[in-house]
Amino acid sequence: MTILVISLILMSCTSRQNEILQNKTFSEAQKIAMEKNQNFCIVLLDTTNLTSRIYLERLKKNPIKTVFNMVDVKLPQNKWYGQWLYSNSVPITCIFAPSGELIDIIPGASHKCFNCIEQVVEMGKICMDLAYYSNFSMNKEQIIPLLNDVFHCNLELQNGIDIEAQINHLLSSVNYPYTVYLKMMNFVKHNKLDSAQLAAKQLLAFEDAWELEIYPDFLTTAKGVVNPNYDVRMEPRLECDALIELDDCKIGIPKLFEIKIFNSGIAPLNIQEIQLSCSCVKLIGDEVYTIPPGKTQYINFEFTIDKNEEVEREIILKSNGVYPIRKIRIVANNSSQSQKKGGSVI
Repeated sequence: MTILVISLILMSCTSRQNEILQNKTFSEAQKIAMEKNQNFCIVLLDTTNLTSRIYLERLKKNPIKTVFNMVDVKLPQNKWYGQWLYSNSVPITCIFAPSGELIDIIPGASHKCFNCIEQVVEMGKICMDLAYYSNFSMNKEQIIPLLNDVFHCNLELQNGIDIEAQINHLLSSVNYPYTVYLKMMNFVKHNKLDSAQLAAKQLLAFEDAWELEIYPDFLTTAKGVVNPNYDVRMEPRLECDALIELDDCKIGIPKLFEIKIFNSGIAPLNIQEIQLSCSCVKLIGDEVYTIPPGKTQYINFEFTIDKNEEVEREIILKSNGVYPIRKIRIVANNSSQSQKKGGSVI
């Protein structure tokens, strides 16, 4: 009798396990989901991000019976997911039917998020308990079908199908850099160069900081379509660390640190603006710089921690570089935490 009970418990646990994939293509994840006849999840993550790490921890404890494909947005082959969603936020869970149709998008890593994910996976319907806050001025019920159509336009374009009619129809409802890029590349693939140049000029008209951050490679491609002689290697190029870790900080006492900026391009690099995320980060020195090609500039800051816990803040550099918006994460720990982690003083 005891053996029977244990067996039933094990069978129940096994039936509730989720299958976790790492950086598989959409078609690979979909194939597994079709074999299992299950809805499946594409999860956009950045493992250096605290909320993404919380997501992974909670996923281990959450027995949602489905396929999770964990996509590292830092990998070049995965950048297009964020560009499709018009977002650089993580984590984001995109839930698809086995057919490949988008059902819902769930941002975040809260317990409520996981409740919604489970509900969508099991019911195959949008969860209205959690909104999808995005850069689109539409509610969730409006934007999900449109994003689904955009998603499949991209897949068809990759397969060589002419998507001109579909993308023009979509542009009347959802005009953002990704749809204009698809339109441009469709013209390029079908040798309609005059039309491609018109679409490229439309793409270059997107100049908001948000768009410059998410779509810099689209903009350089568009420049090449407009001007066949354009050479991206001639542009200034800002290189720096994306993460600065400050250990052994003391509450209320400024911690000095520097950011090394290198111009690996051919033209002079102009640092046009430095944005600080809070008053705890202070710039020491000038806000604007001109860095000659092949040269380095050190920019000094101080950080004052005010909490007895790990603190994350952000510095944003705006420049004339080929990647005009660069975000630098600052992660600070106080002295007691550094000792627990075995950290060293910077």
